[in-house]
Amino acid sequence: PGCCHILLWPCLPLLPFAAITVVGPRFCLPQQTMLVMQEQFGAFRNDNFTITDSAGRPFFVLAAAPFSIGSKRHLLDVTNTPIVAMEKKLLSMHGTWVLSHPTNGMKLAEVKPAMMSLKPSVKVYLNDGDKEADFTIKGDFRSKKFVISQRLPGPGDRVVASVQRESRFSSSTAFLMNAMTDAQKYFLTIEPGVDAAFVTALATLCDEIFNDAQGA
Repeated sequence: PGCCHILLWPCLPLLPFAAITVVGPRFCLPQQTMLVMQEQFGAFRNDNFTITDSAGRPFFVLAAAPFSIGSKRHLLDVTNTPIVAMEKKLLSMHGTWVLSHPTNGMKLAEVKPAMMSLKPSVKVYLNDGDKEADFTIKGDFRSKKFVISQRLPGPGDRVVASVQRESRFSSSTAFLMNAMTDAQKYFLTIEPGVDAAFVTALATLCDEIFNDAQGA
């Protein structure tokens, strides 16, 4: 079996779907979670920045690897421990990124953009031996409005996370919205039982991929 899997997590007995665990079960929360993200562009792309929850509390840190020239990133937990390594494949025609375990190098997933079509999208392949994409990301990437969906065995997909400029939790984040520059901040809403570290890494890579395409 591959290193990534979808399992029934015992702490989430009321969820209508199985929990999605890629990075680790401790990142699968039983409630819908909103994170505040920062757009990466220009000089900021090689800086570290803190990802917070709706109350402004640190949740993750996105760190650029030293001397990587934008080709490597690490997602850290609140103790500054690396939990996901993100690296752009060398000589990749499609700008493929690889998510891996930061200590043992075990591959978690590949993230492949399809930017030549009329509607750009991103396909995500878990390291489970399946040649079909396990997740698809679609929407308006430059406007920061897109949806991450999981492929289901039957017809239809399951939305596991979404990104947009405006928060769905307007009452709890009004103070954040007033204090932020709209051009640099956006919101990631994660559905219950979904690996928050995994989808946060995907959202940051979409930012990276499509900012690269815009600057090309």
